[in-house]
Amino acid sequence: MSLKLICICILCLTLTINAAPSKKQVADTLQECLNPVKGNKVFPNDAVYSQDIIDENTRITFKPAVIVYATSVEDVQTSVKCATTLKIGITARSGGHSYEKYGTGGRDGVLVVDLANLNNITINNSKKTAVIGAGNKLGPIYYTLSQSGFLIPAGSCPSVGVGGHSMGGGYGLYGRKFGLASDHISSVNMVNANGDLITASTDENPDLFFALRGAGGGSYGIVTDITFNLSPVPPTVTSFTLTYDPSKLQLTFDAMNQVGTSLPAEMTISLSISPNNVQIVGVHLGSSESAQSALKKFIKVSSPTDTQFNEETFFASVVRMGFQGFQGTINPTHHPNSFKAKSFFVKSPGLSSAGVQSINNFLNTIECSTFAEFDLFGGGAANSIAPDETAFVHRDTLYLIQLYTTLTGDESTDKICLDKLTSFGITFQKRFTSYFSYQNYIDRDLQDWQHRYYGSNFERLTKVKQKYDPKNLFNFPQSIPTSAN
Repeated sequence: MSLKLICICILCLTLTINAAPSKKQVADTLQECLNPVKGNKVFPNDAVYSQDIIDENTRITFKPAVIVYATSVEDVQTSVKCATTLKIGITARSGGHSYEKYGTGGRDGVLVVDLANLNNITINNSKKTAVIGAGNKLGPIYYTLSQSGFLIPAGSCPSVGVGGHSMGGGYGLYGRKFGLASDHISSVNMVNANGDLITASTDENPDLFFALRGAGGGSYGIVTDITFNLSPVPPTVTSFTLTYDPSKLQLTFDAMNQVGTSLPAEMTISLSISPNNVQIVGVHLGSSESAQSALKKFIKVSSPTDTQFNEETFFASVVRMGFQGFQGTINPTHHPNSFKAKSFFVKSPGLSSAGVQSINNFLNTIECSTFAEFDLFGGGAANSIAPDETAFVHRDTLYLIQLYTTLTGDESTDKICLDKLTSFGITFQKRFTSYFSYQNYIDRDLQDWQHRYYGSNFERLTKVKQKYDPKNLFNFPQSIPTSAN
């Protein structure tokens, strides 16, 4: 045999030995590693796989290597150790509401740890605290806590998972009185990159505790449960709706800008505009009489065509504001759809008349169904915390805007809509809003997201990442990196 032929044979043998493992080999190895997990495991060949990878946003789909339905902290720890050993990505899914599908990794081939079964809620009445499993949805949390006379401030959508929601801040219709969900966290239990369960609080790992409250959505580890400080449920709550003539839109913004921050902290309002529809929904933690009294000046300035006030219990208000998101008493329902969203924070004195006209023109010309939502943020508890006290930096804002576009399913039309939304978002931000956006309305296309989501806290967050996850095991397209460079 010639030397040349021997070399070729050796080369072929080397290539064979070093060949990448097949998908089946990877799946078999992963399945063996995950064998100690007691929860269900769904692999790509399983019949339910195609259904289980569907989350709230159907615009994009990623194909995980496996979905692990953890039933215990030990299941989470085993999953993390397998991901480390096999060098594959890992992510947590709490409610499946990530706008960019980061709950399934933001890419193919990731090990997804679904936390839905980590849904215990343990209330300590004397301490006025609750330990809440990270897989709980907001609807059942509101219900369970209210049965004991308590609440945490959070969002309106009942099917949103508390894990992702509170780790990104968590604003909602009780925010002006109580602040963000993250502001009420007293400690967090998290499985780190080594597979160890650690606690973050003001006393233990305080640097991690800082980071998790605003930037903790999957960047540092897998949160398994959260301890919240509870607030008392008010005896009476008034939900209200103010309807407006779309041609008088500017009057509504005049009221938001001029009167909004002077509304009592017990009242939070959200303005929604779309073609031919302008409406404010709100919640007042008090009687209908006191709500109408508090809104007297606002109503005078904005001139609604119709007003409705509903005095009810706290949980009845939660259900009403859940916008048909409940099935039966407390079970939240998902409504998957294909969408894209942008967000903007507006500081005082608010959106100018040119800004109002700009967004109204956009809503009336884009080919896809689109609405804009303005959540009053200013004049409340969320503004009273320093921007560097937690990772949530957006403390000096007047209101938060969300632009939400529902796609049609027609590829060419949807491309036009997405291009228009992106172009408008860039121009609108430069001309009319602050530089910042809301991390819970995460947008993969956002330029300089590092500073638009985290501002002056970003470099500090990367140092925390370097300390707790130096090998960047927990990563997705917009996770906190190990370096600010």
